[in-house]
Amino acid sequence: MNLNEVLKQFDPAREVGGADLAAMRETIMTSGRRPRTMSRAVIAFAVLALAVVVVISLRRDHPQQPMPIVRKAPIQQPATRQLQITTPGGTRLIWVFDDRFSM
Repeated sequence: MNLNEVLKQFDPAREVGGADLAAMRETIMTSGRRPRTMSRAVIAFAVLALAVVVVISLRRDHPQQPMPIVRKAPIQQPATRQLQITTPGGTRLIWVFDDRFSM
């Protein structure tokens, strides 16, 4: 006995009428199919891309005014300049430079 004969002999739908068999086939064939829809990731990416395009287009329509330049008063140099050094032992060295000194 070959496989086809065994399957036909033990087929549970052998005694079922034609209308019932067609209804069962339709149920089986349509249950596995899902309508093609985009995945959530694709939809989320499309919404994000659309939001970026909208934001960029809104910024182009309304250019920003340049920030005004605020000029501060010139920094006054102190009359004396110092170099301060702290050693690892805690000793502080302060060297004071005299602008009027020349050699």
